[in-house]
Amino acid sequence: MDEQESKNDIPLYLTHDTFFKEMFQMRNLAVAFLKKFLSPEMIEQLEIEKLTIGTMEFVDDFFRDTRPDMVYRVPIMGANENVSFHVIMEHKSYNDRAAIFQIWKYVHQLCLQDVEIRLAGTKRKTWPKSFRLSPIIPIILHHGSTPFTGEIELSKLFHPLAGAEEFLPRQKAILVDLSTIKDEEIPRDADVPELHIVLLIMKTISGKDQGILGQKLDEILEELRPFSDIPMYGKLIRDFWHYAINNVKKLAKTDIKKLETKIREITGGKKMLSIAQQYVQEGMAKGEAKGWAEGRAKILLRILAKRFKSVPKSLEKRVFAITNLERLDQLADLALDCESLKKFTESLKS
Repeated sequence: MDEQESKNDIPLYLTHDTFFKEMFQMRNLAVAFLKKFLSPEMIEQLEIEKLTIGTMEFVDDFFRDTRPDMVYRVPIMGANENVSFHVIMEHKSYNDRAAIFQIWKYVHQLCLQDVEIRLAGTKRKTWPKSFRLSPIIPIILHHGSTPFTGEIELSKLFHPLAGAEEFLPRQKAILVDLSTIKDEEIPRDADVPELHIVLLIMKTISGKDQGILGQKLDEILEELRPFSDIPMYGKLIRDFWHYAINNVKKLAKTDIKKLETKIREITGGKKMLSIAQQYVQEGMAKGEAKGWAEGRAKILLRILAKRFKSVPKSLEKRVFAITNLERLDQLADLALDCESLKKFTESLKS
């Protein structure tokens, strides 16, 4: 890291959601992940190394999020080039009972897009005999202090009615719950070491073993050490630092100092400039939840100022009035994605 780092180079506040998106946009990591968590039978039929990362948006009056966290497209061996295998990935750092319902809406929209694209220009008003939808597999990646207890099959959300079960939509997701996987069982890939490291980071930072957190984070840095000269891993180390310092509530000041020193040593950086770190340490010095909330609020307002140039004093006052840390985290995610400051301000009413 450079001794002098401009303000524009300071990484934005990395919430659980933004860290996930940063990491899983790396194509090699995505390929390695799918190889580990899709069935061998599926992998054998896919040209997995040709995976591409797609985008998808639609208007939704119920959910504020109008896009899946990640969409992957993979060619199918021997299939028409217009037919592809899709993976919709949803990241959850908390138990979300609506997750499978939300995913169902995404799958439905992706199916509509598939039809519109592949049947564009056809004069037929009926479904062509040979037409089949592109297969779509949803995956929920969860990490938290407790296991995921939300439903992963849509039919389970319906009121139980004897005899109706077979007629209900059965959309099902693959659940990868890091909170239930032991550290030593987190998959490794010799060619993509970042797979194990990223999953371990996510599990550790949101895990329940907060008492030994400093030791765990130190061990992760040691895993990163052999790759520190590679630019991609240098960025991963920086992202890891900002993600950890902004999301760990029980990290002792001495542990923060040790980790900062080790990162300087590993990267050769002379200065660790972190606005997020300064704000979090302010909260720790106050020794109370109010301090943490104030730190998060400052980071949130910094994101808004960076995206929309200026933030009205009235909005600043409303943000500083929020003391719920989870709510501030949700608003930070929204601040990174919302299309206007007006949309963000409206969300404060909900």
